[in-house]
Amino acid sequence: MYNKRYYMYMGSNDMVKFVRCGGGVGLRVLVCAVSLLALAGAIVALLQTFEMRKADDYRKAVLLSEYGLQEAFNKLRESSYQWDAGFANESYEDGTFSVAVTRESRGDTVYLKILSTGVMGSTTQTKECTLRLEVSEEDTVWVNEGIR
Repeated sequence: MYNKRYYMYMGSNDMVKFVRCGGGVGLRVLVCAVSLLALAGAIVALLQTFEMRKADDYRKAVLLSEYGLQEAFNKLRESSYQWDAGFANESYEDGTFSVAVTRESRGDTVYLKILSTGVMGSTTQTKECTLRLEVSEEDTVWVNEGIR
């Protein structure tokens, strides 16, 4: 006789023996499910690590671009606002920053534009500041028109 769960065979004594033939299907399904859960957990952990690293790189790139602006302001103050050489790929901590300085005249007004770029890993952030020269009878003053 044949049953889905059991099969029959003749032994050495010509006795009929029934042996269970389930093959551990339930166990295989359980192992597969646990493996899928472990794989999903590993993927989620990997994505969270990647996201945290990118957020950290973004934050550091912003700080590097701001540091580049600060260094440019220091150089400008030291040179009575005549400095316009900029910086190219200056290393700072784990990243780099670059600064470009351009002068522009619009009518009687002189503008100084400072563009600072911070790079951390594959993340790049840029800060821009524009200064306007105001000349009065008593003094000459650079006015910050804002940082973007």
